[in-house]
Amino acid sequence: MLPIFAIMVIMLVVISGAAFDVSRTVNAREKLSYAIDAAALSVAADLSTSVMTDDEITEAIADSFRANLNDAEFLEDAIDNLDFTVDSENGTIVVSSSAMLNTYFIDFGGYGMKALGPEVLSFGASSQVTYSRFDVELALVLDVTGSMRNDMDTLRDAADGLVDILIPEGTDEADSKVRISLVPYSQGVNLGPYADLVKGGDYGHSDGSYCVTERQNYDDGSDTYEVKYTDLPYNYYDETDPPPKATFYGDGESNNCSSDSEMIPLTSDRDTLVDAIAALDDNGGTAGQTGVVWGWNSLSPNYSDVWPADSAPEAYDNDDVLKFAIIMTDGDNNQHYDFVETEWRRTCSGPWWNRTCSWNEVEVNDWEENYEAPSYSNTPSTDQRALCEAMKDAGIEIFGVYFGSSNSSAGSLNMQSCASDGNYYQATSASELINAFSNIAKKIQQIYVSR
Repeated sequence: MLPIFAIMVIMLVVISGAAFDVSRTVNAREKLSYAIDAAALSVAADLSTSVMTDDEITEAIADSFRANLNDAEFLEDAIDNLDFTVDSENGTIVVSSSAMLNTYFIDFGGYGMKALGPEVLSFGASSQVTYSRFDVELALVLDVTGSMRNDMDTLRDAADGLVDILIPEGTDEADSKVRISLVPYSQGVNLGPYADLVKGGDYGHSDGSYCVTERQNYDDGSDTYEVKYTDLPYNYYDETDPPPKATFYGDGESNNCSSDSEMIPLTSDRDTLVDAIAALDDNGGTAGQTGVVWGWNSLSPNYSDVWPADSAPEAYDNDDVLKFAIIMTDGDNNQHYDFVETEWRRTCSGPWWNRTCSWNEVEVNDWEENYEAPSYSNTPSTDQRALCEAMKDAGIEIFGVYFGSSNSSAGSLNMQSCASDGNYYQATSASELINAFSNIAKKIQQIYVSR
């Protein structure tokens, strides 16, 4: 009986231990599956924003394994056996790996292996994740008017956070699939070195300042050129040489157009964007329509010859490129510009005790700024909404952000109208503004990954 009992004990130990070995393997496979899912998602996010070599993908997966399997006895085995396949045409990546665990009980003194099973148990897993095959062009249109004076640090933090998500630190400019333009606006937009060209500087029309506003429709006596709510080129008029000054963009009130908040055309250069965001400063009144104009122009292929070659926007019909704009304000529009050819002015002459005055029509031939009481129906608000509609018709998806407590103010209503469906955000505090920009960046990622 004793030998039989001993054999039975051994068999019970082996059978019970076999269940333990199998359970260990199942748990290990679950851990490996989780690690593969995490690695695939991480690499998919990287592939959505930048181009990666096979070595870079391998390194990224291995780093993710180390982070998620740091205490697993099969870690190095899993890294050695990792494999991946990238389908750039369909935008998918498949990550797989396998590993082995030594058995503790099946190979009982070497006898179990011969009679019941193997010395090791193998397991594996794989995961397929979709990533974006698209490039992204994004215009970041920011209100830097005087009313933002106490919130500029918050705006800088919000903009920095968005850049961190869409162009992560360490992203090589040449590999990035996302380009961002920065368009700060107040009573106009500081176009820096690009201002002279779009104001007709080649024909002697520019005033030499860096501030640029909007433009008007032009009637030359025989035809009316409807350009105000379009992205037609700045030099659309070719009936005369030189073209009239009224066909170009307006000169802004340069003393109220922030000298530090300069527009940056589309770029993947993270450092350039971060430096420009750090330099943002407040000044002037609110001409939100000018911010929309230049946000649009930064994305328009009709302005490719204005910006550097690396900043040239892609064609609207390029199916591999998605275009977005984020328009942010904290207030109501109150400034717009008109081109004035002549106007009546009162002039006086003579000594004060015998002074004579008269009204005379004088030639102006220049842009003049007009103040309007803030409202939803005033000229700059109406123009802003019309430009937003035209942008959306051109295929640009817009996010509207209102930074303020009143959801029924003119500024809020304008942003609600400008935003594409489901893309309006209201922020009533500093933390909410930062979160809004972060959420928009993540939503943009979801959009270009899911398409």
